[in-house]
Amino acid sequence: MNPTVTAIVFVVVVLLAVGFLLLVVTLVPTIIQLKSLLKDLEKTSSEARELAANLKSISGKVEEDIGKVDHILNSTKESVDVVKNALKLVDKSFIKKSAGLLALIPAIRFGWNLIKKHKRR
Repeated sequence: MNPTVTAIVFVVVVLLAVGFLLLVVTLVPTIIQLKSLLKDLEKTSSEARELAANLKSISGKVEEDIGKVDHILNSTKESVDVVKNALKLVDKSFIKKSAGLLALIPAIRFGWNLIKKHKRR
C-alpha cells in the first residue's frame, strides 16, 4: 500500500476513534442520568398509585357522608313540616278565634299597672 493511502486511512481511523470516544464520553453521563431519572419516575409512579388509592377511599367516605347528610336533611325537612303544621293549627284554632281577646291584653295590663300605682299612693 502506498504510504499516502496508509496515512489517510490512519487519519480517518484516528478521527473515527476520537469521534467514537467523544460519543461514549457524552453518552455515558446521559445514560447514567436517564437511569436515575427512571428510578425517580418509578418512585413517583408508586406514590401516584398510593395517592390514587387514598383518593378512592376518601371518595368512598365522602359518598357515605353525603348519604348521611341527605338523610339528616330529609329528617329536618320532615321536622320542619310537622312544626309548620302545628303552627298552622295553633294559628287557626287559637289565635284567630281569640284575636279579639288577645287585643285586650295590653289594655288589661295598662289598667292593672294603674291600679297598682293607685294602691301604692
